[in-house]
Parts: sequence; C-alpha cells; structure tokens
Amino acid sequence: MNLKKLLVIIFLFYFFTLLQNSFFTHFDAFGGALNLVFILFFLVAFFEEESRYLIVFLAAAAGFFLDIFSYSYIGPSIVLLIIIGLLLKSAQSSLKNRKDSHPFIYFLPLFIVFLLAYDLLMDLYFHFLGLDKIAITTCVKIIFSLICNSLFASVLFYFYKKISLFYKKK
Repeated sequence: MNLKKLLVIIFLFYFFTLLQNSFFTHFDAFGGALNLVFILFFLVAFFEEESRYLIVFLAAAAGFFLDIFSYSYIGPSIVLLIIIGLLLKSAQSSLKNRKDSHPFIYFLPLFIVFLLAYDLLMDLYFHFLGLDKIAITTCVKIIFSLICNSLFASVLFYFYKKISLFYKKK
C-alpha cells in the first residue's frame, strides 16, 4: 500500500468518525447506529493483502478516532480492532477461495461475528466503567446495529471491490 492510499484511508477514518458522531447519530434505530469507521476498517483489512503490521497500524488509527469521540479512555477500540484485524487475517487465510480471493460469502459472516464481538465487548467495557447499563435495550440496540451495519457494509463491499479491481488493472 502506498503512502497516498494510506493517507486517504486515515483521512476517511477521521471523516467517517465526524460523520457518524454528528450526522448519523440522528438516524439511530433503537440506539443502534452505523459504525462507519469499523466498516471501513473491516473492508480495508478484508481486501488488502499487505502485512499484519499495516493491519495493526490501521487498527490503531481507526481505534484512535473511535476512542477520541467516545466516553471512554483512549485504548479499548484500538486493542479490539487490532485483535479483530489479526483474527480476520488468520480466518481469511484459512478460508481463501482459489477463484475469487474476496468472496462475499466469507465477508458477511465474518463481518457480523466481528462487529458483534466489538459491540458486546465495548458495551461490557462501558458497563464496567459505569457509563451504561446492560439490559434488554442493549440487546435490541446490538441487533439493530448489526442489521444496519451489515446492510451498509454489504453495499460498500461491492463498491470497494470494484474500486480495488479498477486500480489493480492500472
């Protein structure tokens, strides 16, 4: 990955963080809102064939922006995204298809599992800090968050795939 592409991705992390914390907070369904930064991080980690060091760097950048705009300390999102990125790469390497190296049938279940893990662990972290109460509303919030984020990520999957194929041909 070249420096220009890396800087664009970091800028998109920042822009998506501002967008999800200013504009998309008004469109939450039962408390479940879009997590655009997680979606972008997952797409980049899923499609890029680069080293694990790049995944750790991108996870740190995405987690930093998520933590800056949250009610917690800096660190939980960074750690969770690093773990998710490394687990995604190891799961992806065992599920590679020879014809299509990025099939949607692998993307969506992995996305749902890792987003669910991220949401549950962050909710437990906020509960541990005393900032949130775990209740039925948390379960409903996570379900609607999974649905909204999965639909949005599915659309972005094909968009990102077309863009990456276009730039690979150049």
